[in-house]
Amino acid sequence: MDKRNLILLLEKALIESTNFTIQYYDGNDEYMADTKKVLNLLKSEIKKRPTQINERVLRAMHDVGALAVKQYENTKLEAAIMDITSILYNQIPNYKSLKPLRSDFGKGDPI
Repeated sequence: MDKRNLILLLEKALIESTNFTIQYYDGNDEYMADTKKVLNLLKSEIKKRPTQINERVLRAMHDVGALAVKQYENTKLEAAIMDITSILYNQIPNYKSLKPLRSDFGKGDPI
């Protein structure tokens, strides 16, 4: 996995999430808290142990990817998140078969 590139893409997505809240929610980060949490957790996991990323974090990225298509459609934030999920799909063998957290989101450790 291209660890450096993925971290750069995660940082870009975090910046775009801040820009999105400024543009659409008057800077209220409450609307973006879960998305930012997942992006930051994934970034932390990649830095700590890129070959053994926590499965719950990867499953949460499925949720963020679906959310990006629905709520951030045609924005830079959607593009940034899709770039991340594309790398995950192509470079983490089991990512494709993981199920999203959905209603289990926020009920486990670390998410």
